[in-house]
Amino acid sequence: MTKISVSEALVRRQSVREYTQQSVPADLLLEILEIASKAPSGGNVQPWQVHALSGEVKNTLFEKTIQQAMNNPAGVDPDIPIYPAGLADPWRSRRTDCGEVMYAALDIKRDDKVARMQQGAKNLSFFDAPVGLIFTLDRRFCEAQMIDLGLYIQSVMLVADEKGLATCPQAVWSMWAGVVRDVLGLDYSEMVMVGMAMGYANPDAAVNQLNQPRVAVEEFATLHGF
Repeated sequence: MTKISVSEALVRRQSVREYTQQSVPADLLLEILEIASKAPSGGNVQPWQVHALSGEVKNTLFEKTIQQAMNNPAGVDPDIPIYPAGLADPWRSRRTDCGEVMYAALDIKRDDKVARMQQGAKNLSFFDAPVGLIFTLDRRFCEAQMIDLGLYIQSVMLVADEKGLATCPQAVWSMWAGVVRDVLGLDYSEMVMVGMAMGYANPDAAVNQLNQPRVAVEEFATLHGF
């Protein structure tokens, strides 16, 4: 396996939405999750919990969520909002443009609502990746521990990339917290924060060729005292 730098992994990482059916060995998955646990957390609290799904359990979650989505498109017992109400520009435009880049790569027209809904529904199967991850936090934690969780999730994606695996973080799973808890037998004390698809990328899939733009560093970084 060719070793890559952290910078290389960050540059080449992307959200992969089509996978091969090559399985991910449990020992490799655990190795990735363990290495990623070196991520920092305030007070070394290490607040994250990870639920890894494959096979029938993953399929059951998909089936139950799809059934609920027919009548509850806004989700079931969501724990956190994905976006704030009244998202303003420039963030609103970036979000919209992100979707349009993906639909353009898939040749799905703006007025093709059925195709767009079908593509969106693929989120609920973890894009047919062999592994789905659900990240949770104890409900007693606060915003600072959400930052810790974000650091851990980024670490999981970078280590997975190093190991030759692809990922796609999925905020959509926070909408379906009630279904997730029901299928996995989780207590209400566990907040469903985010999910993640993981597997081996299909290199030929158009949806995996996206090049989402990033704003220039001058737009978000302010240097003080330099």
